Amino acid sequence: MRFSGWTRRLGGMAAGLTLVAAMLMGTVTSAVAGDKIYLKDGRVIEGEIVREVNGSVWIDYTIGGVSQSGAFFAASAIDRIEHDAASEPVTGDPVRAVAESASTLPAKRSGVPRGVVITLEGTVGVQFAAKPLHDSIEWLEENEVDIVVFKVNSGGGYLLEIPKMHEVIHDEYKPRFRTVAWIESAISAAAMSAHTLEEVYFLTEGNYGACTGWYGALVAVDGIELERVLYMMEKASDLGKRDKEIMRSMQIEVPLSYNKDQDGEITWYNTEEGEYLVNPAGRILTFDSVQAAECKFSKGTADNLDELTRLLGYPEVEWVGKVVSGELFPISKPEADMRAWRESVTTAEERLNSYFQKYNIALQNAAGSADLKVRGSFVGVARRHLAVIRSVAKKFPTIAYVNQLTDDWFREQDRILRDLLRP
Repeated sequence: MRFSGWTRRLGGMAAGLTLVAAMLMGTVTSAVAGDKIYLKDGRVIEGEIVREVNGSVWIDYTIGGVSQSGAFFAASAIDRIEHDAASEPVTGDPVRAVAESASTLPAKRSGVPRGVVITLEGTVGVQFAAKPLHDSIEWLEENEVDIVVFKVNSGGGYLLEIPKMHEVIHDEYKPRFRTVAWIESAISAAAMSAHTLEEVYFLTEGNYGACTGWYGALVAVDGIELERVLYMMEKASDLGKRDKEIMRSMQIEVPLSYNKDQDGEITWYNTEEGEYLVNPAGRILTFDSVQAAECKFSKGTADNLDELTRLLGYPEVEWVGKVVSGELFPISKPEADMRAWRESVTTAEERLNSYFQKYNIALQNAAGSADLKVRGSFVGVARRHLAVIRSVAKKFPTIAYVNQLTDDWFREQDRILRDLLRP
């Protein structure tokens, strides 16, 4: 019997359309904890289970620096088995524990607005994502939060997440809360994700722009794809009540200048003819904090919450959450949830390579086994690893997208495994 196609190995992120700025994205391979067998005599064996039959197991592991391949442990000697899982929730985070202790807030003080800071960091579409923001809305409403500050620090990410970010920010957050951006670094997809916000504030070192698009190996987006991205950001500029000329100069090499009338009103041009030149021809625009404030792109610069509170126009804001040493702002439950999301998706991303390897090894062992019972045991191992890959793809759609984990791919793997069980 011949089995074709089972050795297909998916590359890291080359399939995805990415938006990056001086950054390449790839899949990281890291060591994982592995499977654990708890024996009745008190020993714990940790490694890679390669076969299971009626509670008995064969496992590859290392002890004292010596590799043990296919070591057998009978069911009668085993107390329990723990299989490695790629998407287990992150636990033991002290920041999260502090925030969870304040998940239910005291009564709101009369006349004092309540605010939270939520960080948007990492790769847009992976760590920086719309789903955890959507999931936090219920808590924010239940606890009568008035102001949500998105503190942005990201070098870019995936194009497919940007419309999701626009939707959750414009359609879900802005109607419910005073929603503003606080920019540490918003490059490429990060800036594009935040562009529907009318209120933008910078930290002193803040930067915003460089929204150029690239396919895989730094091939610039052009043609119809470029037109689609330009149009998408024209609509985002409208939602954020910003002149489209600004984002256009961040996306393609067109100049940007402006005139300021006696009332301080600004008129933008994608030429160099304005009184104030912001970006010359042949360059991609990135604002710094000074430039952004001068042309009123930002509403000011703040390096701490006291300064931001004043810029927001309040004598006082109840910034909810727990004060944690070394943190710029109190850690609220939504912020702790966002950090947990970032850890969880990063762990899943790192472990995915390992599970592809395990899956392929099990397929190789199954395909090379003439004995149907032995082959079936390896198919069982392969199915377990495939189930983990499937759960990661379901929980984190962008990881599935960039690794080409489509429904068709999973159906093909299911077919291959069924065929391996035929005599």
